[in-house]
Formats: sequence, C-alpha cells, structure tokens
Amino acid sequence: MIGLVLVSHSAALATGLAELVGQMAPAVPVVPAGGDVDGGLGTSADRVADAMAAADRGAGVVVLYDLGSARMAAELALEFAEPELADRTRLVDASFVEGAVAAGAAAAGEQALDQVAAAARTTAAGGPAADGAPAPTAAAQSDGTAAVTERLVLTDPAGLHARPSAAVVRALAGLDATVTVTAGDVVASAASLSALLRLAAPVGTEVLVAGSGRDAALAVPRVVAALSSATGEQVPAETVATRPGVVGAAPGRRSGPLHRPGAAGIEPPAETFAGAATERGRLAAALRQAGDQLVGGGDITEAHRVLLADPELTGAADELIGTGVPAASAWWRVVRRTADQLAASGDAVIAGRAVDVVDVGQRVLGALLGRPVRPEVPAGAVLLADDLAPSLVPELVEAGVVGFVLRAGGVRGHAAVLARAAGVPMVVAAGDTLDAVPDGTPVLVDGGTGEVLVSPDESAAVSTPPARTVPRTTRIRRSDGGELRLSANVGSVADAEAAVAAGAAGVGLVRTELAFTGRSALPDEDEQVEWLSAVLAACPEGPVVVRTVDLGGDKPVPGLRLDPVRHGFLGERGLRLCLARPALFATHLRAVLRAAAMRPIELMFPFVTEPAELAAARSALAAAVASLRADGTAYAEPTAVGIMVEIPTAALRPAPFLPDVDFVSVGSNDLVQYLTAADRTVPEVAAVYRAGEALVPDLVAGLVAAAAPAGVPVAVCGDLAGDPEYAALLRTAGVAELSMAAPLLAGVRAALAD
Repeated sequence: MIGLVLVSHSAALATGLAELVGQMAPAVPVVPAGGDVDGGLGTSADRVADAMAAADRGAGVVVLYDLGSARMAAELALEFAEPELADRTRLVDASFVEGAVAAGAAAAGEQALDQVAAAARTTAAGGPAADGAPAPTAAAQSDGTAAVTERLVLTDPAGLHARPSAAVVRALAGLDATVTVTAGDVVASAASLSALLRLAAPVGTEVLVAGSGRDAALAVPRVVAALSSATGEQVPAETVATRPGVVGAAPGRRSGPLHRPGAAGIEPPAETFAGAATERGRLAAALRQAGDQLVGGGDITEAHRVLLADPELTGAADELIGTGVPAASAWWRVVRRTADQLAASGDAVIAGRAVDVVDVGQRVLGALLGRPVRPEVPAGAVLLADDLAPSLVPELVEAGVVGFVLRAGGVRGHAAVLARAAGVPMVVAAGDTLDAVPDGTPVLVDGGTGEVLVSPDESAAVSTPPARTVPRTTRIRRSDGGELRLSANVGSVADAEAAVAAGAAGVGLVRTELAFTGRSALPDEDEQVEWLSAVLAACPEGPVVVRTVDLGGDKPVPGLRLDPVRHGFLGERGLRLCLARPALFATHLRAVLRAAAMRPIELMFPFVTEPAELAAARSALAAAVASLRADGTAYAEPTAVGIMVEIPTAALRPAPFLPDVDFVSVGSNDLVQYLTAADRTVPEVAAVYRAGEALVPDLVAGLVAAAAPAGVPVAVCGDLAGDPEYAALLRTAGVAELSMAAPLLAGVRAALAD
C-alpha cells in the first residue's frame, strides 16, 4: 500500500493532519515529519528521511509539504535516500490538508503511486471554483494527466446512502482513474463504499467529484450519473405499501412491527497467529464464501457485495495481519471501527448503514470461524429483507417472526416454500416500497394477495387460523387406490434427519450438487463418497433416489468457473454439462456407486433433452461400473435408473425415453419456468411464473397416461409437490410419488388425508 509523509513547519500540525487522514483511511501508513530536530518551528531533512523510510511498504511514498522550506527539506531527503526508495517516492505540490486527505483516500482505494499523487494534485490552489456549471472541467497537470471535476447537488431524498454509493463504486469498475467525492470539508475515495457512506451527505448537499488518470474523463461523468439517480422513496404512514409486481408467496395474514434484521454477535476468539500468508489466505477464502452466501440480486444485496470488496475494509485488515494480528481479529477490528464511525454520524440514514457493515462483517467472521450467522429478530416482528437464505426461514419462524416481506425473491424460491410450510405469510418482489418506513412501524402482511399495509387499523389486522394436522404415519391413497408415497428432498445430513422426523416414506431426490457448491475447489472422488455416504446413512427407510450432479442454472460452483450465459438455465447445465466434461462425470459416477455399497439407491439423470443424451449417460454409468470392478473397489449398481423431466419437449413426448428408464420424476420448478419463459429467480416475472403453474397437472396427467402401458411410474418433485392445492391435483393426475422439502410434508399429508 502507498504510504504518506506530511512535512510541516509545525510538529503539531503534521501530527494532527496525520491523525485526520488516519481516521479517513485507517489502512494507509501516514507518518508526520513536522518541526526541526529540537521539535520547534522549522523543518528537518533527517526527520523527512526517517519518515519516508517508516511510511514505505514497498509500493511507494507520496510526500506533501506546507511551505517553501518544507519542500526544500523534502527534496534534500529524497536526494540522499536509497535509490530504490527514491524511485518510488513522489513529492507533490498540493494544498496541504485537502491534498493529504485526497491522497489518503486514493491510497486506501489501492490506487497506483502516480494515481495517488495525482489525487493530491487535484486539490492544488484550493480546487476549482464553485460556479455550479454542469459540464466537467479539466486542468492539465505537470505529469500530463488531466484533473476532471464536476459539481452537483444531491437530490435523493435519503441523501448519499448505500445504494447510490454502491452504484458509484460499480461505475468505476475497469477504469484507470482515481476519483474522489468531496462534501463540505470531507473527501472520500469513490472506490470505497464505506468512505462514501462516512460523508453523511443529506439531500441538498453540493458535492465535488474530482478525477485524475487516463480514464478520468469517463469516470467523473459516470460517478455523477450514479449520484444523480434518486432511488430513495418516502413512503408515508397509513398507506398501502404495495405496487404492481408485488406477489404473495406464502398465504396468511399477520401483523407486527417492521424489522430489518441484523446479525447476532460472533466475537473472534483468542487465536495463534499462523503467519501472514496463511492468515491472508484465510481472509480471502472467507470473503469469497461470504459473497457466495449472498442470495438475490437486489440493491441491498449488491451493496453488501460491494462492501466485501471495499478496499478500506480489506486493506486495513491486511495491514493488521501484516503486524501479526490473526485474520478474524484483524477483520473484526476494522469492521467495528468502520461501523462505529458510521453510527456516530448525525444523519440517521448513514448511521443506519452501520448495520450493513456489521452484517457483512459477521458473515465473513462466521466463515473464518466456521460458525453460522444467526440474525437477531424480536418475537412478533414482520421481517423486511432483500432476500433470505432458505436455511434461515425455520430459525426465524422459531424466533417468532410472524411475516416476511422480501424486496426480491420468488414465489417458488426455497425461502417461500419453507414459509408456506411454516404457515407464515410472505410477500416477494416488494422492491423499495417499505425502505423509508422506520423499524417498529406496525405493518400487516397478506401473503395471499401480496398486500402490505403500513399502520393498519385494528379491523384489518386479522390473523389466519392454524393449519390442520394429522399423524405423520397416516397413509395417503392414490387415485387408483394404491399408496401415494410422500417423500422428501434432501441435500445434507440435516435435511435427511428432518425427513425422518417428518415421517417421509423415502427420499425422492438427493441433491448431489450440494457437495460441489460453495467450494473454491471441486470435491475429489473420496470427498464425494464421504459426503454422500453420510447423507444416505441419515435418510429415512424406503426408496432413495440420487440425482447425478445438476450444475449450472442457479447453482454457482466457484471451482468450475461457470459462465452465467453459457451455463445458465438455457445453456450447458445438468446432464449436458456432465457429458461435456467426461472426467468430472466419471469421477462423480464412481463416487455415487461406491456410496451405494452401503445402501441401495435409485439413480436419476437431470435435464435430459433427447434420447441420445440418456444413452450417453447410461454408457458413462457402465464405464464407471467397469472401472470400479477393475480396481477391485466396493460398489453397488443402482436398483433403478430414471430421468428427471424438466424440459417441455420431454414432458410432451415421453415415448422415446420410456424403453430405457425404470421411472420418471417431473421437476416442477424448472418445468414451469421453461413453459412460461419466466426465470423463477427473477422477482419481476414472479406473477408470470405463478400463473404457469396451473399448466403442470394437465401435463403430468398426459405423462402418466403415456408411461402407464410401459409400467413406468411417475413422480413429481419440487415446489408444486409441496403445495397442498397442487398436491391434490397431482394425486388426481395419477402420480405415484410426491417429493418435497421435509417441512412441507405435514401440510400436504393433512390436505390429502381421507
């Protein structure tokens, strides 16, 4: 990181300015060199030389000075410095205070040496005049770069808050420019979200955007455009806070105080320092893991992603690690310091962003310590969030949450599925309709209509009655009189244990891809065997269907570096991806067959489009069997082989597949999105997706009729299987099995019980 040296005739002035810059950019080495050798007024080349050596971290040093003789002292110190240090030192003629702050912000943004020097130079002679002209201005610098500046007045009702700040950071991506934003006397690096938030600039504030470097003429207008986009919305109390596109995702009608969740406190324990390289590697891995855990694509989630890459946070933690502080302690110190600075702001909106910093900080800390992060929510609250990880829904319900409002989310997302299972209303795709409503304001959520009322009257706040329950041993009959098997979908040992507790008659889907997701490297064969064996050992009695790895679509796998288009919902995913990567597929099939030695399984191939793919998959399976036999490794072949029908062509024309399968399972989630051309993860088309669900029972009935003569049973797996209304329709269609998330079993069993 670039270091700064501040040369002044006054030791007190140099020290005070160093403290100021240190508060703005705590990770940047800032060394004062003030006063003469005796501490009186004056300058000392020896003091400057010592300060240059102390500030140098190998990336370079920028030296700023106040009056003429201070420059002479700096030049003399540079003349006698070691050649390597002299080559990476820049003397900068700039406004002493403003230049130091601007240089500190640029250094905190991990800008190059000459860019940091240029950032300081943009403040020379007090900066441009405040004439209010909208067009950018450029001033030629002594090194040939251009300083581009532009002024504007903030028009967002919430001022410079998290979303426009994140937009500013994103606007600079890929540009060779150093940009600062100045509000009043405070200068912030535009590359740092936390620095921008600390400006605490309310609506009506005039700010100066200054840029230098090769792309400054592009960067400054982009930053101005991001700052000019008003995204805050004032929502008055006692109004209906719904808008077109808001969708009910889990039925029910409940009211309670609005609450935005923070994270429960995890504190770093006393740890032994494992070496700078190891600790930095741990922090980098935790930052990646925390990023992978962020779900949804809304503005708040995006702001959290930007915070994970904030150079002030990561750079300051890196500096502390360099001094021997373990990664967890270093990270948490920086997070707490930044959050405390935001919380101390006089602006309520900016102070509220301290929660975001702590939330992100806790995610990373949890990843570092291997401990899950649990949100703190008061009992009886209606929770407002950008989106929710599905695993949090049961915990939040247990903690007393009575309703959910998600800015993003989808009606068939796993969070919505679990909310329906718990009988707690949820509304999705709410956008920013409640963002200006303070925490603690009474709201009513109707998960059936998608309506959210702010400050409802007592007559509106009517709760729904509890759902009917039946014994988990109750047998459910099919339309032909046989037993309809109610099975569970599992992706972990915890899921399998939940399936046992819920009385599942088997497992209709083991999601093997969960052994791959959230990892920086792919699991090897032994790791896959270990993972799957543990899951199988915990599964309930009855048939267990293992789906081969279904990667791509909405399942990120950092170890594969999947392209979101090429490997997206309409690209090379599922079986297509496995056939395109035969080594990966062979290793995976060997692992599944080895795990099957401990318990009989049925095997299912996902995302099958044409019979040739099924034939290729069966050939790969036979090759895996042959290789294990040749190795003398214990294995077991599947007792049955089937396919998952997610693609409309396979559902409409199943006949070519039937001779080569023992069963068929309909993947309702993907089938609906392909029928409707509506991505199930995009909130803007949630209503379109939901309307398309009504097509599935008729399609399934046709599939059952086609498969019956061949003796091929049909199952339905996915969210529709766990919806009591659709479960009844699917039973009428003649399916043999419904497989769903374990928490949904009780509701479906109650709805179908005779």
